[in-house]
Amino acid sequence: MRSKMPRTARKRRPRRHARVQRGKTNTPTPCTTSLLSSSSSSSPSYTMERDFTVLFRIRPSFLSPTPPPLITSSPPHTTTTVLEPRSSTALSSSTPTHTPHTFTSDHCYLPDSATSTLYTYHIEPLIPFVLRGGYSTVLAYGQTGSGKTYTLSECSRLAISTLFSSNDGQCSISIQAIEIYGKNKVNDLFDLSNARVLIAENIAGSSTFSKTTTKTVSSAIEMLEEITAAWSQRITRGTEKNPTSSRSHAIIRIICTSTTDRNSTPGVLQLVDLAGSERAADHSPSSSKDPTRMSETVAINTSLMTLKNCIRARTSPATAANGSVPHIPFRSSKLTLALKEAFDLYSRQPTHTVLIATASPDAVDVAASLNTLRYADALVTSPHERIELKPDPQGRNVFFWSNERLAAWLAKYSPLGEEQVQVVLDGMDGSRFAKIPEGELCQRMGEASDGKMGEKEVKEVYLKWWKLVIASRTLSQKALESEWKERQREKVRREEQEVAENEDVKRLLRLPAIASAPTTA
Repeated sequence: MRSKMPRTARKRRPRRHARVQRGKTNTPTPCTTSLLSSSSSSSPSYTMERDFTVLFRIRPSFLSPTPPPLITSSPPHTTTTVLEPRSSTALSSSTPTHTPHTFTSDHCYLPDSATSTLYTYHIEPLIPFVLRGGYSTVLAYGQTGSGKTYTLSECSRLAISTLFSSNDGQCSISIQAIEIYGKNKVNDLFDLSNARVLIAENIAGSSTFSKTTTKTVSSAIEMLEEITAAWSQRITRGTEKNPTSSRSHAIIRIICTSTTDRNSTPGVLQLVDLAGSERAADHSPSSSKDPTRMSETVAINTSLMTLKNCIRARTSPATAANGSVPHIPFRSSKLTLALKEAFDLYSRQPTHTVLIATASPDAVDVAASLNTLRYADALVTSPHERIELKPDPQGRNVFFWSNERLAAWLAKYSPLGEEQVQVVLDGMDGSRFAKIPEGELCQRMGEASDGKMGEKEVKEVYLKWWKLVIASRTLSQKALESEWKERQREKVRREEQEVAENEDVKRLLRLPAIASAPTTA
């Protein structure tokens, strides 16, 4: 959606908690952090007790005259009803003209709501979270022409302003911008001539944009100019729904690196504007015959289907028969690999995702709106909480090694002296040292040894270290799987206890017919 939405501020209605005040948060912890303050109880709430915040954003109708609303929500705006028109041929005088569908969200913003209101209560609290090392993703998801780009652009502008006013120099801020076009093409929006960009996982399992342009920025104005320039490079084409429809998924990744603790994990604010899902009816007769346009539509819908599969796996209550961890297929597409931190059950740093599901209120778009809200609704009641990776008791996992522990290992397996070891490590802990490329690590050791270590000796030390890194990844995976299975066992124990303590169940078990029934098949 490119035309302007009404900016009438909605009346603030009471919710369960007060909203956050900027900079007044506690240190975040995965899955359970609440960003709360002591402001008026009449304000909407913001809580990070779950991994996801799900918002519905309904754009205004562009029809004239404006038809009666098919999407409605009443205070406290956590439940939304979509009225699906029934076929006129199936109606009689006594048959309802619409089929109601009800969906749940953290909040539904109707057409008369301002984007700034959505930002204040749901995006702004992410800023101190990111500055303290959290990983936040703001994801706009919906049909083409439903208002994704409009909403995300406004939220991005406000977030950048808040980020720099809250920073106070504790973080160095850099930015990356890519678009995912077609099946496999990844474009660097800061350098369209750069054909080497890769979306990959690093050794710690985090999603990275390898070989993309990274720009360090020092002010909100500079960052706004960079993002505006990046957005302008996106591939767009006209459709029946939208004259400037985005034909790619765009991702802006803002990285906040601590200037006081070099080993701390950088905070990330990721802004994701997805290409809209499309149908054949969204194209004109001429464009529907254009093979390029149709291949774009196929690629968009295929990647969005993979995203839906990730949502389904992340929220499905069923687990494998042996109690193993559900498989989330984020490696099935470049888009979902880029969004790995939003959907992965294993958390290596505090994470939170805000999903803004945008929808059109018009009758012709009801099917697409139902599809969008149905998938977003599933994330509200997700039964799978993230698992935080913790150090193993024996201290074998190098990703948790301190600089001192790492220095002792390097001194033991190399001829380097204490000062030379520190030159190689440069204050790094095990997690940072594990991410250094082979060539750089070998060069560091060779230069620090003053000729004492030849290429063969350097290579031997590197291989010993690399084996430890691989072993640590295996340890981490086993520890996470063990924690998952323990959670499932605890869940079963709680359910059995609830049944045992339920008075109605007790009365049923005392009935003669049930008491005498065999307990096994």
